[in-house]
Amino acid sequence: MTSFLWHRSWPAPEVLPVRQVYAWIVDEDARVLLLEMPGGWNLPGGTPEDVDVDWQATLEREVLEEADVTLCDVVPLGYQEVRPDTGEPFAQLRVAARVDQWLPATPDPDNGQVYPRVWVPLGEAADLLGWADPGRAQAAAAAQVALTLYGCAAAAPVAQGDRAASTPVMQLV
Repeated sequence: MTSFLWHRSWPAPEVLPVRQVYAWIVDEDARVLLLEMPGGWNLPGGTPEDVDVDWQATLEREVLEEADVTLCDVVPLGYQEVRPDTGEPFAQLRVAARVDQWLPATPDPDNGQVYPRVWVPLGEAADLLGWADPGRAQAAAAAQVALTLYGCAAAAPVAQGDRAASTPVMQLV
């Protein structure tokens, strides 16, 4: 059984290699950008490659490749500790961000697919993603940033579900 443990803290401990970086990209209407990918919905983001000098470079490259947007106002939210059935634990970083530039859709260079981009109410995103309580805690953290830093009053109801930084949230799959 794989466990996912959400931590509202930054950075991830050095003992956990960062294997993924994803963005909760929010707009002024408290919606989050999701991509319709094979197998379901996902946030824009992905896996570090040799060309990436840090997590920010990974995020910028992956979001541009998958969602054809550039980001601004990137704010770290926390990390998810993944403990797989086999293999070593690792971290998935999560950030909040806003769209800087919305570009025409192009094929992902990894597989040639163009992913439909959809704005979804922030309060519904975790359920669409299938991320259970850790996803709802991440959405609440993104809503808190949208409310306090981006000035998005519509995010207030989701932000009220925010959990304390010291309270990890677990999902087992």
